[in-house]
Amino acid sequence: MYEMIFNRIVASVIAVIALFILTRMMGKKQIAQLNFFDYVIGISIGSIASEYAVVRDIHISEGLTALITFTVFSFVFSYISMKSYAGRKIMDGVPVTIIENGKIVFRNLRKTKMNINDFLEECRQKNIFDIAEIEFAILETSGRLSVQLKSQNRPLTPKDMQISTIYEGLCINVVIDGKIIADNLTSINLNEDWLNAELSKQCITGYSNILLAYVDTSGALHTHIKQ
Repeated sequence: MYEMIFNRIVASVIAVIALFILTRMMGKKQIAQLNFFDYVIGISIGSIASEYAVVRDIHISEGLTALITFTVFSFVFSYISMKSYAGRKIMDGVPVTIIENGKIVFRNLRKTKMNINDFLEECRQKNIFDIAEIEFAILETSGRLSVQLKSQNRPLTPKDMQISTIYEGLCINVVIDGKIIADNLTSINLNEDWLNAELSKQCITGYSNILLAYVDTSGALHTHIKQ
């Protein structure tokens, strides 16, 4: 009995490691933007890994072969999608306009197999409770809804009010969970001596109690201490 449990533990560890490596190889799109083939392959790979972990009759070579085969399919589909517009249309589909010039396009709504309640729910999740505010709504190939509001319903921006603004870039994290991110410091032409000096001004000694420290566009250091 103990041998069987040990074998299942080993098989599970191998399945998880293989699944992690193969998923990383397939890229972040597998997580961030699932299309139809990504979804099918992702579900299949997960199913194969779980079957290998619990079914005693599946040999390690059989399980890994199946996982690698489905991963190769993912690479082939991705390559075709990148190189061929026609292939991309077949595998990824095309965006579908649900609202055009403020009017719902019923035939397109029916084409997406989405009913009006589903569509209204998607709008509410974007804080739009009155679809009369929408100029265009497009269902993307990822299944997400993109919305362009009518010009009179968009929030005012400094450009609308002819107000000049100061450039704001990205904040650069320099300490995370008590660890210095040396590469980030170097990328903004700073060093650890500068960091220590700035921390001293804030009466902070050492890094172990720092949850997050980052440098903003103006060069100021902001710190958050672990409570």
